[in-house]
Amino acid sequence: MLSSLQLVVALAALAAVPLALTHPSDLRAISSRQTSLPSSNHCGDYDYVILTGTPWIVYNMLYNADLTVGTQCTYYNHVITAADGTQEVVWSSTANIKYIESTNNVPKGYSFVGLTQNLETPISDISAIPATYDWTRTNTSTFKGNVCFDFMTSDTKGDSTSTAAQELMLWLQYEGGQLPIGWGNGTTATIDSLFGTSWKLYEGLNEKTGIMVRSLLPEVQFDGSFTGDLKDWLEAMVTLGRFKNSTYVNVGNAGTEFFYGDSVLKATLGLQINKF
Repeated sequence: MLSSLQLVVALAALAAVPLALTHPSDLRAISSRQTSLPSSNHCGDYDYVILTGTPWIVYNMLYNADLTVGTQCTYYNHVITAADGTQEVVWSSTANIKYIESTNNVPKGYSFVGLTQNLETPISDISAIPATYDWTRTNTSTFKGNVCFDFMTSDTKGDSTSTAAQELMLWLQYEGGQLPIGWGNGTTATIDSLFGTSWKLYEGLNEKTGIMVRSLLPEVQFDGSFTGDLKDWLEAMVTLGRFKNSTYVNVGNAGTEFFYGDSVLKATLGLQINKF
C-alpha cells in the first residue's frame, strides 16, 4: 500500500556495495558477533539510515503525515553476523497514532528494513531470497496494522513508480480489522501450500499511484516467526500468471504498517537476494 517506495530504489543505488552472502541452514548460529555500526533513531517522515557493509537500509516512512495525529519512529539497533557470515539486523518500531474516525481505514506509515543489493534482477536470475523474520508486538491500546513483506516488480528494470509496476504484499500477521486493497473484489486466487499454510490472493489498484497491488493473506497467521525462501512466493505468482520469470524484482523490504494505536514492535530480520 506504499506510495513512496521509489525513494528506496534511489537510496539503494547509493548503498550498492558488493557483498557475497550465503544462505546457511541455521540462521541462529551460536557463534556470532555484533557489528560496530552505531545505533540510531529515526522519527522523521522520511528518515533512514543506510547500513553500509550490509544489504539493508532501515527506514521510517510516514507517508500520510498530513492525516496523522501522533508519532511513528523506527530504530536501528545492531547487526548480528553469524560465524558463517550470515547477517541479521535487529531493529524496532513504535507507533503512537490517535484513532480518528474519518481516517481509521487509511494507512499512516510504514517502518521497514529494505534491500539495497541485488535488486533490479529478473526472477530467473535469482537463486534464492532467504528470509527470517522474528518479532514481538506490545500494544497498549487498540491497534490496527500488520507485519509484512513488500516487493515491487515490473517488466522494466528499475521501474517501481509507473502504472506498469506492481506491488506484492505477503501479510504475515495483521490485526484491528485491516483489509487489503482489492478486498471488495473478493478472493481472486488461492495458493494451497506455501510456507506451511494456504493463502488467499486479493488484487486491486492503489488509487494514489495507479499501481496494481497483489496481497497474499495466510489462512493461519504467523505468530511472531517466519522462515522461508521468498523466491517460492514469486514463483507461485508466476504460476498464477500474474507475471513472468523475466520480470524484474526492483524493490524488496520487510516491515510493519500502521493505521492507529500505541504499539511497540521489536524485530530481527534476515533478508537477502542471492543470484545465480
